[in-house]
Amino acid sequence: MGLFYGHAFPVYTGIADGLVTLPLFLSFAVGSFVDNSIHKKFIAILFSLIRACSVVPLLFTFLFNQKAFLIIFLFLFAFSVGLTSDFINSVRAVWIKKFLKEGEKVKRYRAFSNILYNISEGLGYILVGFLISTGVTFTLIFVLLIYLTSTIPISLIKVYEEPKRHQLKAGARKLSDPLNFIRKSPIVLVLFTEGFLVNFIFGMFGVLTTVMVVRIFQLPALYLSVIYLILTLGISIGSFLERKEGFPRLNRVFWSIAVLAVMLIALSYITQFIYVLLPMFIIGISIGVSEIIIFSGIQNNVPEEITGTIQGYYNSLATGLTFLSAPITGILVQFTGYHNTFFLISTFSLAIILIIIWRRTITHVHRN
Repeated sequence: MGLFYGHAFPVYTGIADGLVTLPLFLSFAVGSFVDNSIHKKFIAILFSLIRACSVVPLLFTFLFNQKAFLIIFLFLFAFSVGLTSDFINSVRAVWIKKFLKEGEKVKRYRAFSNILYNISEGLGYILVGFLISTGVTFTLIFVLLIYLTSTIPISLIKVYEEPKRHQLKAGARKLSDPLNFIRKSPIVLVLFTEGFLVNFIFGMFGVLTTVMVVRIFQLPALYLSVIYLILTLGISIGSFLERKEGFPRLNRVFWSIAVLAVMLIALSYITQFIYVLLPMFIIGISIGVSEIIIFSGIQNNVPEEITGTIQGYYNSLATGLTFLSAPITGILVQFTGYHNTFFLISTFSLAIILIIIWRRTITHVHRN
């Protein structure tokens, strides 16, 4: 959305960024719809094309100089990208379960997809500067071609979607049923709790790193890019390390979150920027390891017929926590101080992990 900062007020671009995230709060409903459909491939292709078509109105405003419609089409484009991606990701979650089944294949898929995502995101940041220099019209045409091209691999996937009784009875299964499954499955409940911690901590970094760089170290905001680069590198390496075969183990998540909490406390006492990089790198590794285990653990322990719905609930949870963690962190920093915020969040994370270990002895995240 940064492409439009020169053509729309920053506040409108900020709202557009928020609209991309907004549909994810309803991921559980999207996942339920996908689970009940016998036309998942059609859904993926359809929403992939809708995403591409959402670029056309924006392209129209610049080709024919109709800037009066820019804000409306910008908002529609942002919301469309979030909504269509949610449908496509729900289908992907179901197909992962269908094609890869359980165990090490899911881990390897998630690890390499995370690495590719981080690489492509880095290339995107590099490429966007060049594209903006060529003009908005050319950039939008490029984005349109990328979205259209992304439909081709989906259309080439061969999948036989056999009608199932639970799918043919529309509305026969309520949205509350997957919630009951989560509540009655100790492993999935633990994985959701760990996801709560990881997403909350990841979401708070925007506030804490800004305070650290601008207020504590009194450095230019450019240094934030260095921190995010190191964090992203750590996440990629953590994903790579956790790719190895074997069922994911919850104890590695426990240790990862414990290390993450200790690193947060260490960060609060660092007074020079250069010493921040190592803890940030270790935090990135911890997040990368945890994310792989949580994702593959959920995939291993959820029946195929409700995979999309469960993944949707998790996406809604992750989005909500990432969204809420920033203002909560801001309030904590304002009223308790910078150092105390790190300590409180670290203590809370460790307490949750200790409670889980104390109440349930679970080491392998697969069904017996």
